[in-house]
Amino acid sequence: MEKDIFTYRDYKSYLNTLIAARPGRGRGMKSAMAEALSCQTSYVSQVLNENAHFSLEQADRLNSYLGHSAEESSFFLLLVQLARAGTPSLRKHWEREIESLVAKRLVLRERLDVRKTLSREDQTTYYSSWLYSVIHMMLTIPQFRDKEAIARHLAISPGRVSDVLNFLVSIGLAKVSKGQYIAGESQIFLGSDSPLISKHHINWRLQAIRSVEKDGGGDDLHYSSTWSISEKDFNKVKSLLVKSLDDARQTLKHSKEEEIICLNLDFFRI
Repeated sequence: MEKDIFTYRDYKSYLNTLIAARPGRGRGMKSAMAEALSCQTSYVSQVLNENAHFSLEQADRLNSYLGHSAEESSFFLLLVQLARAGTPSLRKHWEREIESLVAKRLVLRERLDVRKTLSREDQTTYYSSWLYSVIHMMLTIPQFRDKEAIARHLAISPGRVSDVLNFLVSIGLAKVSKGQYIAGESQIFLGSDSPLISKHHINWRLQAIRSVEKDGGGDDLHYSSTWSISEKDFNKVKSLLVKSLDDARQTLKHSKEEEIICLNLDFFRI
């Protein structure tokens, strides 16, 4: 299982966990790291198990060896600088840098591929009802590219569907091709700082309630729970959930358009 570097605050713990997770518990990996660093394997073992530290230049080489992304590389260098800090004030400095980077990762707007921002007026209309976003997404599925099919599936009038489609076409989120409606943009993202965000969340929580109340339930998934938890673990669980969202988005990015789904995720203090 791949380890997420952003959950660590000690680079040695990260590397040792990474090694242990490899096949054969990382047999030969320390030697490979030593080769990448042009040093002895015994030195790598000394760093990982004793008080010695890699230099920043060596950490930079390890970034290349481990195949870190640019963001992961920056974080790894911060972890090394934190471990090497010789004074409490310098350690505090690197801790603030690390937490700042982690905080930025938790702001979804900075992590998602946002393709278009609607004007405030258009946002107000788009997020006034769940119908705009669901019909927008339904247009990516071939069997839902005409008004009647959409109306039947959502159990609403064709006239209401026409109103929504006309709006989507007018702002470039849909277009007509060979007598069919198709999506003009694959996604719209509403930032957490928008005054409309509460309306957007409420719209889809109401649809979740409808799903819970449906007879049979089918294969829908609904989970509600209340926990008591430490402040440290609150941030850890939040980070895990955000990573899970990223993983899900990678799956969705390459998934064939066949069904419309809704994902609501809530994790908050009471």
